[in-house]
Amino acid sequence: MRKTRLFLLANLILFGCNAQIKIEDNQKAIEKALVDITPALEYFLSDCLTNKDCHDCVNALISKAENEYQKYLIGGALYNIDSKASYELHKSAYDKKPNELKFNLEYAIENHRIENYETAVKHYEIYKKTNDEDYRIDVWLSECYLNMDNYPKAIAHWKKANHSKNHTGIDQAIHIIHGKVNQIKKRSDLIAKIRSKDSKSAFELIFLDLNWELDWWNTNMQESFLEKDLVTIKDNFGGDSKEYMQASTYNRIKHLSKKPNSTDSIKAVLLDSKLIIDNNELPINGKITSDLLRISFINELLNEKEFFEKRGKEIIELADKHKDEELLNIYAYLESTVTGHVSKQTDKKGWYDYQSERFAISYFIGLADKNQYDNPDLNKALTDFPNSSKIHWVKLNCAKIEGKDIKPDLIQVIKKEFKTLGVNQNKYSYGLKNYFYLLENEM
Repeated sequence: MRKTRLFLLANLILFGCNAQIKIEDNQKAIEKALVDITPALEYFLSDCLTNKDCHDCVNALISKAENEYQKYLIGGALYNIDSKASYELHKSAYDKKPNELKFNLEYAIENHRIENYETAVKHYEIYKKTNDEDYRIDVWLSECYLNMDNYPKAIAHWKKANHSKNHTGIDQAIHIIHGKVNQIKKRSDLIAKIRSKDSKSAFELIFLDLNWELDWWNTNMQESFLEKDLVTIKDNFGGDSKEYMQASTYNRIKHLSKKPNSTDSIKAVLLDSKLIIDNNELPINGKITSDLLRISFINELLNEKEFFEKRGKEIIELADKHKDEELLNIYAYLESTVTGHVSKQTDKKGWYDYQSERFAISYFIGLADKNQYDNPDLNKALTDFPNSSKIHWVKLNCAKIEGKDIKPDLIQVIKKEFKTLGVNQNKYSYGLKNYFYLLENEM
């Protein structure tokens, strides 16, 4: 009997050893897949997305994936375009080869993004055993454990990421999880609306092309998109239409603003287009108007005080007519510049009528030391903007001042801050660093 038990035990141990997955890092297979798929990727990025429907381009590219390594690479290319397709490709690659190191990492990231934190942790930990020096994993594990209510582990991984040494990389790691992923699809949707003669979409499209968000800190102008999209607007609305003329003017001025000594040229374009200066018409789109006014103020073609006094009422009327938050924000900026503050009336209008988070934030900043933890307005704002770390920071600060237990609100602020880096206007992670220090002291 004893020998039988020893035999069974030996077999269980052997089975356990054999059941452990041996992690591999097949870099050569990935490199070969990249060579094979490069022509399809280049066509997709340089030609298809510029000239064809985004959905059709994505499906065409996916059809080129012949094995799990190509799926892995295409999944990476698609995340900022079609997050659902990216997830399915990375999952398929992992399911086919669960022992592939980089497949585990991407599968972890994909699950993290959709808040499957336990699955994400499992695969981050697999990757970490081979790449313990990759501090990004500690950042990602910190957020996952925080949302799993394992605060000691969340703190430990945050500290291991070493913010003092790696703060820039930590910012970028957070952006990998929570950055914007809808711009290509948004462009495709706007083009479809333009073909249905939707005027508003024409302005939205050109603003998008000229202010393309690379990440939370950088934008550029998508020249290949611009050339094609201006033609699309012209073809659908006509060369003498307001849509095409104002979009073209904005394009010219935006490019001129990047060049030195361009003030006279900018003024000439605005005068020729009969826009803004000399009491001329304001563009229909608030984002474009805001940017053109910013450029005009910087180049001293307009004076904020004079403009506010002459045209402030007009901006409010236009904002209400078009329900355009950006136009109201222009008014708030001018009001603040001229009077030293944004009025409660303006903030409440932006918050209540336009459902704008930034006006709600401005409202509570204006209250200053009059803020209270149980303020019904504050509770309403947290309901209206559940992901706002900046508004929840107001409640946290009130809790601290009023001698309440800060831990519950502090944890909520950290969770929201991970998703937005919203407390710091430059979108840096110094707020998280301070909050984790507070949380460690509260444990």
